[in-house]
Amino acid sequence: MDQATHAHSRRIQIARETLVDLVKSFGFYPADSVIINWMKAAESVLAQRVDVEVFLEPTDLSKSDLELFIEPGRIYQAEQARVLTCLTYMDERIYSGIDAVQEALAKYEIEVKDVFVFAGDRVFSRECDEGCEPHLMHVEKKISRVSWESQCDSDSSVFIDAQAFPVVPSVEDLSPWRTTESAFVQHLLGQWCANTATVDIARMVVALEDIRVRDSILWDLANGAYEQVSVAESMSKLLPRLDANHGAAIATTAAICWWLHGNGAMANICIARALSDSPHYSLAQMIRSVLDYALPPEFWLASVNGLTRHECLTGVDVTS
Repeated sequence: MDQATHAHSRRIQIARETLVDLVKSFGFYPADSVIINWMKAAESVLAQRVDVEVFLEPTDLSKSDLELFIEPGRIYQAEQARVLTCLTYMDERIYSGIDAVQEALAKYEIEVKDVFVFAGDRVFSRECDEGCEPHLMHVEKKISRVSWESQCDSDSSVFIDAQAFPVVPSVEDLSPWRTTESAFVQHLLGQWCANTATVDIARMVVALEDIRVRDSILWDLANGAYEQVSVAESMSKLLPRLDANHGAAIATTAAICWWLHGNGAMANICIARALSDSPHYSLAQMIRSVLDYALPPEFWLASVNGLTRHECLTGVDVTS
C-alpha cells in the first residue's frame, strides 16, 4: 500500500470512528443531517446538527443563513471543522452546499479539516474517485431522531390520571408548600428508579410547574446534585405519560439536563415538546434560543450560581 492509499484508508477510518462517536453522543442515527464537528486544539468542542435539505440547494442559502450556521464555531473559537453528511442515497449536490460552508468558514480562518458523506452503508470522502473500492460501514439506523421525537410525544394510552395531580395551595400557604415540595423533589431525583410510584411522579410534576420550586431544582442541577444523564433520561421517558397541561416543565428540565451534558440533539427534541405544550413558557423560549445558537451552558450556569438555593426558592428568577 503506497503512502497516498494508506492516508486515504486512514481518513475513511476516521470517518467511521467519528460517526460512531456522534451516534453514541446523540443517542440516535442522524439521518438526513449535516453535522459540523467543531474542533479546537485538535479536540472536538461541539457537534452541531441541522437538516440536510437546504444544503442540497445551496443557491437558497443566504449569507445570513450561513452566518447563523457557523456562529457556534466562532463562539467556541474553533480552529477547524469536520463536516459530515448522512444521506439515504448519495446526492452529489451536497458538495456544493459544503463548498458554501467552507467558503464562509475561510473568512474566519476556520479550516475544514475533513468532509465525509455517509450514504446508505457507504462512506465517501472528497478524495474518493471512480477507482475507489466502496468503503462500507453498517451503522444501526433503527433509532433515529424521528423515533426519539415520537418517544417524547404524549400518549393518551399511558397518561397519568388527572386526579393523581395534587392541587397547589392558596397564596397564603404557598411559601411553606414550596419549601416542602422542593425538598421532596430533591429527594425524589436523588432516589429515582423505575418503580417510582405514580403518585410521587405526579407530585413532582406539579411541584416543578411552580417557578420557585423549579428554580431551586435547577440550582441543584447546576451544582451537580444529580447525575445529569440519569435525570435527563428519566424525565424524557416520563413525557409520554403527560398531556399538554403538564408536559412543559418536565420537558424543559429534561432539555436543560441534556444541554448541560452536551447533547444538544436530545435537548432540541425535548424543548420542541415543551413549546408544543406551552408556546409561551418563558424558560423553554430561552433554552430554545440558546440551542438555536448552539451556545455553551457556561453563561447560564454563571447566572444560576450567582444566587443561593434559598434565593432561587424564595423569589429571584434564575431565568431573568
